[in-house]
Amino acid sequence: MIGAKFQKICVMLITLLLIGIGFLPSINSQYDNIEVQVLSSGNILYVGGTGPGNYSNIQGAIDDASQGNTVFVYNGIYYENIFINKSIEIKGKDKNKTIIDGGCEKDIINIISNNVVFSDFTIKNAGGFKQDNAIQIHSSNVLISNCMLYRARNGILLKNSMETIIDNCIVHTTGNSIILENSSNIFIENSECCHSGIGITIHQSNLVKIDQVFLHENGVAVFSNFSSNITIINSASCDNNDNGRGISFYNSRDVFVKNCNIMHSGAGFKLVNSSDILFQRCNVENNTHYTFWIHNNSDDIFIQRCNILNNLRHGIHITNSNCSINESNLYGNFIDSIHPTNSNIVAENNYWGSKYGPWFSKGFRFPDVLQKDFGTLTYYPWSTTRFEHNAPDWVVSNKFTKTEVHGYNDSLIILDGNDADMDGVPDWWEKEFGYDCFSKDTHEFLDPDGDALNNIEECYAYAWGADPFRKDIFLELDHMPSQHENTFNTLPKEYILMMMESFAEQNISLHVDQDSCMGGEEIPNMQDFDFSDLVDIYWDYFLHNDLNNPRKNIFHYGLLFDQGPGNGFAFMGWAHLNSFCISVDVLTKNQLFLDRGWLITCGCMHELGHTLGLLPDDFGGNDNHAAIKPKYFDFYYFRNYKSIMNYRYTYSVLDYSDGNNGKVDYNDWDGIEFDFFKNTHFEWPKT
Repeated sequence: MIGAKFQKICVMLITLLLIGIGFLPSINSQYDNIEVQVLSSGNILYVGGTGPGNYSNIQGAIDDASQGNTVFVYNGIYYENIFINKSIEIKGKDKNKTIIDGGCEKDIINIISNNVVFSDFTIKNAGGFKQDNAIQIHSSNVLISNCMLYRARNGILLKNSMETIIDNCIVHTTGNSIILENSSNIFIENSECCHSGIGITIHQSNLVKIDQVFLHENGVAVFSNFSSNITIINSASCDNNDNGRGISFYNSRDVFVKNCNIMHSGAGFKLVNSSDILFQRCNVENNTHYTFWIHNNSDDIFIQRCNILNNLRHGIHITNSNCSINESNLYGNFIDSIHPTNSNIVAENNYWGSKYGPWFSKGFRFPDVLQKDFGTLTYYPWSTTRFEHNAPDWVVSNKFTKTEVHGYNDSLIILDGNDADMDGVPDWWEKEFGYDCFSKDTHEFLDPDGDALNNIEECYAYAWGADPFRKDIFLELDHMPSQHENTFNTLPKEYILMMMESFAEQNISLHVDQDSCMGGEEIPNMQDFDFSDLVDIYWDYFLHNDLNNPRKNIFHYGLLFDQGPGNGFAFMGWAHLNSFCISVDVLTKNQLFLDRGWLITCGCMHELGHTLGLLPDDFGGNDNHAAIKPKYFDFYYFRNYKSIMNYRYTYSVLDYSDGNNGKVDYNDWDGIEFDFFKNTHFEWPKT
C-alpha cells in the first residue's frame, strides 16, 4: 500500500512538471469575474451631519431607501443593529470616525439581500452568543470594504454566500475573525486578522482565495475543514500562538499556497487527512514546533522551491502520509529537518546547507538532521548549491503593519458600595488596604504588587482572596465528566495544595477555582470536537457569552476532558492566550503507572506556565520532545533544566525551574509575565 502511494507521488510530480502545474489555473480563474455592483439610481440618503432632512439613524435611511440607492453616513457613533434587505450601497464618511456600536447585543450588521456594498465603518461590540456577529451575510454578491471590526464573538460570517469579497478590512478581538460556512467563490484580500481565537475559518466551502492577508497573534491563523479549492497567495501568517497552529487544513483538498511568509507560529502548516496540496515559493522560518506537520493519511502533498530554515524545533514532521519536497532549502532546523513515521517522502534535489548533503549541513548535530521511523526517505541526489530565489520577494515588516491590541477595550468594572471620593473603589476596601477614601486615586492604573491586576480588579476578586500587596494568580477549571466508570477529570484537593505551595514559595498566591469562586463547573460532554469548538466552549462557559465579563482580566482558564483536539495545549478563545485544555485519557495512556489526578495536576501547571508567558521560544528546553529521548542531543544538553516545562520532568517535578540547577538551565520564575494572559504578544527575535 505504501509502495503504491509512493509510485502515485512520483507519477503525479512528473505530471505536474510536464503540464506546468496545470490544475492551478482552474482554481484561480474562478476569481477573475467576481465583481460586486449595485445598479445605482443616483439617489443618496444622508445619515447624521447637519443637512436638512438627514436621518438620525442608519436603519431609518435603509428602511426608506429603494433598490440602487446609496446611504451615506457622516462621522459619529451610531448605537444600533442594522438589517439590510435591499440592494443598496452603505458608505461611511471616515472608517475611523464613523462607528456603529452594537451595545454587545446580537448581530450588528445583518445582510440578506444580494448586491450590497458596505464600506468605511468601524463596527464594534456585537453580542457574545454563537449566532452573534459584527457582520452576518446570508446572500451573494456582497462587498465589505475598508472596515474595522472588533469586540465580537465573530467578526464576519458568510453563510450560504457566493461571489462575496472582503477587501481592506481589519478584524481583531474576536472569537473568530472571519467564518465561511457552505460558501463558494469568496475573495478575502488586503486585510488583517489578529488577536482572535481563529483568524479565518473555512468550513464546507470551496473556491476561496486569500490574497495579501496578514494573520498574526491568533490562536490558529487559518482553519480549513471539509473544504476544497483554496488558494492562499502573497500573505503572511506570523507570530500566532506558539502552542497552536499557523495554517491548518483538515479533511481538505485542492489547495495552493504560494509566495507566503509563514513565520514564528506553533506549526507553520498542519495537514490532517488532506490531499492534493501544493506549497510553492514559501518562506517557512522560526516556527516553534513544526514547519509542516502532516499526518492522518494526507496524500499528494508537494513542497516546491520553499525555504524551510532555522525553525526552533522540527522541520517537516510526517506521519502515515506521503509527501514530495524538491528544489527547496532545508537546514538550520534545531532538532531535525525531516522526520517521517510510517510515511514515504521523496526529498530529491534539495539543498541541505552543504554541498556534501544532509549529513554535513549547517547546524548539524548527529543524528538530528534526518530521522526516519518505519517509512522511506529518499534525499539523493541533492543540490550542491543553495536555491537563491525561493522566498517571496517581499519582507513582512515592509508589506504589513501590525495592529497593536492591548486588553479587550473594556469599560471599567462597576463595584458596589459607598465610594466617597468617587474613584471607582468602595470606601471599605480602601480603608482595609490603607488608602484614603476621601482622596481620589487612579485605581485603574495602580498595581502595587505587579501581578497585572489593578486595584479595581483586586477589589472585585477580594472575596476570592485577592490582595493588592501580594501577587495573585487565579485559575478557573471547567471539566467534562469522564465517560469511564470510576474516573474523573478534576484536580484532587491534595494536589491543588501541592501546586499552590510551589507558587507560595515564590511569594505568589495561586487560587484554583473548580467550584469555589463562582466559575469552575462541570460542562456537557462533547465528542470529536475541534479548534472552533474550543472557542465556543470558552465563550459559553468561561465568558458566559458576556463580552464585559470581568473574569477574563482576572482568571486564567483551563478545560479538562477525556479526549479533545490535542493532547494538551494553551489556546486562545478570544484576543489573548489565557486558556488551556488537556485530554486526560491521552495522558493516562502515555503514562500508565502514574495517578490520573497527578497527571491532570502536572498538565495544568505546565499549560498554565504558557499562559504566564513561558514559551518554547524563550528557551530550547521548553516544550522540546527531543529532550525526553536519549537518541537526541537535546536529552543531554537540557538535562539540568529541571522544570515542569521540560517534557522530561513534566510528571516528576511540580515546579518551575529557578535556574540554579547547573549549566543550561533557565529561570522560569523570573521569566513569568503576569500580564501576558491579557496582553499577549508573540515576536521573533525576542525583545
